[in-house]
Amino acid sequence: MNRIYLHGENSQAVKKHILISIPIFVLSIIGLFFLDNRIWLAARNLVSQEPYYSITDWITDYGLFLFYAAFIALFAYALIKKNSNLIRLFIAYVIAQLIFSFTLVRILKIIVGRARPGHDPDVTFFSFAFRYNSFPSGHSADAFVSGVFLFYLLKHSKYSACRYLPLIYAFLIAISRVFISSHYPSDVVAGMAIGIMGAWFIISRYTQCHKKLYNCPLNR
Repeated sequence: MNRIYLHGENSQAVKKHILISIPIFVLSIIGLFFLDNRIWLAARNLVSQEPYYSITDWITDYGLFLFYAAFIALFAYALIKKNSNLIRLFIAYVIAQLIFSFTLVRILKIIVGRARPGHDPDVTFFSFAFRYNSFPSGHSADAFVSGVFLFYLLKHSKYSACRYLPLIYAFLIAISRVFISSHYPSDVVAGMAIGIMGAWFIISRYTQCHKKLYNCPLNR
């Protein structure tokens, strides 16, 4: 059984990475704004033929449900094994989703009011209309909250070699939003940033609140 201690230093490292990442993501989003149309058109043309469009359409429509199923299975496993640490981690995951990929993303979508690809005008501030809720991408934020939490769990288990798979899968969900013309690349990068930094922020809070020995249930 692999055992790890959740020290306070972990949360400090997370804060440092978040502070470094913020300006990088901001600059990336600003840069992509000037290339959004070109990249979007290229991506749309790339998957306009079958079966590529159907594949990306399936990923964008159903991809998140695989993440949800994984967390529901982990929660059920935690209840059966009476593993309080995994139950707390599941609760932390739900909190991260509610705060960042749902509430924060929704607020930003309404405030910014950016038109989705193919709609005019480009920006209609404080809009509740679906076609003006492009920035940031909610699917991308949702996927990366899930991906980062699974990365964190797998990293501290005997399955650590697989820890990057959830992040790769989250990336596929995110870019599928560009391929099917639901978002511009900058929308997706912004959603990824919110998901990654939001998940790590909640995880850092989790590690500070639960510094006791953590028995990873995936090793049992």
